[in-house]
Amino acid sequence: MTPFPQTHLAIAALTTALFLSGASASADMMEVVDIADGDTLNLRTGPAASFPDVGDLSEHMHVDVLAYNEDGKWAQILRQGRIYWVAARYLTAPNSRDESGTAMSSPTVGPNVVMGIAVDDVDGGLVVRSGAGTSFGRLGVLPNHTAVHVIQFDRHSDWAMIDFGSDVGWVSTAYLAAMASSPQPMPDASPGIAPDGGTLPAVFSVTGVSSGDVLWVRDAPQPNGAQLGSLNPGAVVNVNGRSSGNWGQITLNGQIGYVNMSFLTRKADTAHATTANGFPLGLTCRGTEPFWTLTIGEDRSFQYTSLIDGQDPIRHLAIATPALTGGYPYRFKAQSLTGMIDQQACSDGMSDVSYTMTIQLRRPSGSGVNVENLFGCCDR
Repeated sequence: MTPFPQTHLAIAALTTALFLSGASASADMMEVVDIADGDTLNLRTGPAASFPDVGDLSEHMHVDVLAYNEDGKWAQILRQGRIYWVAARYLTAPNSRDESGTAMSSPTVGPNVVMGIAVDDVDGGLVVRSGAGTSFGRLGVLPNHTAVHVIQFDRHSDWAMIDFGSDVGWVSTAYLAAMASSPQPMPDASPGIAPDGGTLPAVFSVTGVSSGDVLWVRDAPQPNGAQLGSLNPGAVVNVNGRSSGNWGQITLNGQIGYVNMSFLTRKADTAHATTANGFPLGLTCRGTEPFWTLTIGEDRSFQYTSLIDGQDPIRHLAIATPALTGGYPYRFKAQSLTGMIDQQACSDGMSDVSYTMTIQLRRPSGSGVNVENLFGCCDR
């Protein structure tokens, strides 16, 4: 899904509440620029041209910017005590341009902002590369008004190394301008810290999505990423880590994907029920043929019980290995028990209960010569 689901007014209100929670303490003064003669800048009730036009701003008027939407194209402003949205490409910092309209504030080590990308730019924004030059591979694209943190420059100051997700990238300094404070809500992302300030990995539920709508899982941490799948309202999901801004990385059906964490609420009762690398604890897994139950305790204990063989001795988790890309599926070993847990919808085939995880379990049987391959569903 886009950061703003189909029911505009409801989600606009939610978005306003989310952004103001991080921006109410301060605002950036910006100037309205580049308005055609005889025209004005429209004030809208939400971050898209489809929202109602409820007012106008003239060239060179000053406004207080509270925040930007996820792709940086719309700015949330405070005017006469009310919240509005305007197209961000018509805003600039006061006195940041000379008479020709060129940005005057040269980039510096620290907080900067992307500026000067043409609306019809073929790359769609400022290209982030793996090294200081156009010959290096592309890591991503940053739209106008994206806040970035510059770590250092190359020796000619033509390229800047920036924080990019959990790694670094390089961008051309021609499209960076220094600023005193960063637009919100685009802080430098720490992979182990969620936007709510809590640690990751952790378990969340999908909230704030209208009935009949879904939260899209995308192949990149940005609104225009390709759709890999979706999560329904109330769905439970494990977030492996934070990618950038409000985007979190998850695993869906064995694929790495990204979701907008503005629509996720931490499940407090399970926030700490994982190992350090995110392997889920506090699970109950069930299967049939034969009927069996595996309880994985928060103390890392494994208790297997079978309708036929009864209860096995308690084992303890020895190894939990995430996928190469991080997160699910996890492979585990608890003494003689081995297997894999993945984050996929699962049904036991005998009830209406819907589980959020699958398990493949290998268990020695008899005298230990034979091995049972068991399949089941898990949940907290």
